[in-house]
Amino acid sequence: MKKSFYYYWFSATSISLADVIYIMVITTFIYQKTESAFLAAIFPLIRAVANILAGLSAPLLQMKYSFSKLLISLQFMKAVFITTLIIGFPTISEHISYLLLLVLAISFIEGWGNPLLSSIVPKVVEKEKLVKANSSLAVTSQIVQFSGFTLTGFIVIQFGHMITLIGTAILMWSAWVCLYFISLSLKTDQPLNNPKPNSKWIAIKEGWWHLWSNKTLRLVTMMDVIEGMAGTIWVGAITLVYVKEVLHQDVQWWGYINASYYIGTILGGLFVIWLSSKIQRNLVFNMAIGSLFFSLFTLLYGLNSIPLLSLLLCVLMGPAYQLRDVSQQTAIQSNVDTEILPKVYASRSILLSTITSISIALFGFIADFLGIRWVYIIGSCLIATSALLSFSLLKVVEKKTDLEFSS
Repeated sequence: MKKSFYYYWFSATSISLADVIYIMVITTFIYQKTESAFLAAIFPLIRAVANILAGLSAPLLQMKYSFSKLLISLQFMKAVFITTLIIGFPTISEHISYLLLLVLAISFIEGWGNPLLSSIVPKVVEKEKLVKANSSLAVTSQIVQFSGFTLTGFIVIQFGHMITLIGTAILMWSAWVCLYFISLSLKTDQPLNNPKPNSKWIAIKEGWWHLWSNKTLRLVTMMDVIEGMAGTIWVGAITLVYVKEVLHQDVQWWGYINASYYIGTILGGLFVIWLSSKIQRNLVFNMAIGSLFFSLFTLLYGLNSIPLLSLLLCVLMGPAYQLRDVSQQTAIQSNVDTEILPKVYASRSILLSTITSISIALFGFIADFLGIRWVYIIGSCLIATSALLSFSLLKVVEKKTDLEFSS
């Protein structure tokens, strides 16, 4: 691996941990300050809406500024806003509206910056090592999220919101330094598009056009949408209902299930790293196998009533999920030019955020009126549908390979 990848690895890990701490601190602070679940729920809603709007306008920024300049500028701004939040916390904390405005600004920066961050890997990693790189990043991300969500609450109770936020700022500034070194090695020194008549509209729709016109990318995106819908069955409220109504256990089992799933994804990531070279040669096939097993384990999980078996199934889901997810991520990176990739990720983010928001409400309705088991049955059917699409994608890839060979 190149040195720039390790810079990115550290940077991505730092940003991931900083985001977890930031989310936990702001959510707990708003709830403690207002004692209102509604106001606490506004925080993730603001982040979601801002990310969607930022995703729509991201291509305009990418058209005007070079990749490397935009990358380090946005992360610098995010670090500055987090630092501003800390410095002004005594005043800002007395006015929830000020805090939410700052959250809105930070969320827009995240919406503009995340597609760029996601596009770095194929720029700093050789194509034949993409699976290994993506799985290594996935393992670290799962460890960081598990540790962050587990420990942040304790740290906030022991040291307070402001001290905990200082840790977020340190992580963000460390990440920015690493991204700065990465930017020095990137060859993208020009804006992604040259100004042309109607170029703004062309820039906005370009990512969407690639998602639809590239048959491989179109099928992968359809799989992402279906899996995005299915993924909402794991939101906290639905899992809590499952624990109480199906497993007949206390709330602490909610934590056990989450921990089991994280352990499974970490083990799954290590499994994918171990087999990375074989997976790299058969991306679509492994994507299909991962989806099939994930669908099967989800169905068994929904039908199961034995608490210990539910934990085992959560662990088993991890390798299946990582195999599918890393293969999909690598397939996107392998089928899209690195110059267009930020726009594709921006469009994909908008699509998945919208689908996820709708699906959360839909599955909540299903849980209330049909029962919690139906949530997991329908979820497993959706994942199975995605697996069938991946077999269709396998035929497309084989046909493309045959044409290239014959030519």
